[in-house]
Amino acid sequence: METLARELERGIDIICVGYYYYKEKNIFPKAQVLADRIQRFCGSFLQGDIYGMGEEEYEVLRKYVIQVLKDYLEALEKKDTVYMLDTLDYGLRELLNIYIDKEKEDNIDAEEAGNE
Repeated sequence: METLARELERGIDIICVGYYYYKEKNIFPKAQVLADRIQRFCGSFLQGDIYGMGEEEYEVLRKYVIQVLKDYLEALEKKDTVYMLDTLDYGLRELLNIYIDKEKEDNIDAEEAGNE
């Protein structure tokens, strides 16, 4: 699942950088390319409480995942760029961060920089 999370993170980064820095207006072809991976990734959260978090906490997570999927589909349907960017960068990325330990990566990067 970590590999899939990293693939999605890279896809989101490419879309957001393209839009904000290179002023790419049509993000939807790139966003649609992520559809199968988003479905697979989010689907894993909907298989039941595989994380052992408890019924109430799992229900909150489940609702969040479903909302992210709904937002993604609605943004695609409406071709709403801001809605799509928000869904990917703030909605989906929150789920990706469950599998991607940024703090650990930052420490590794700092150690590597110190060894150069």
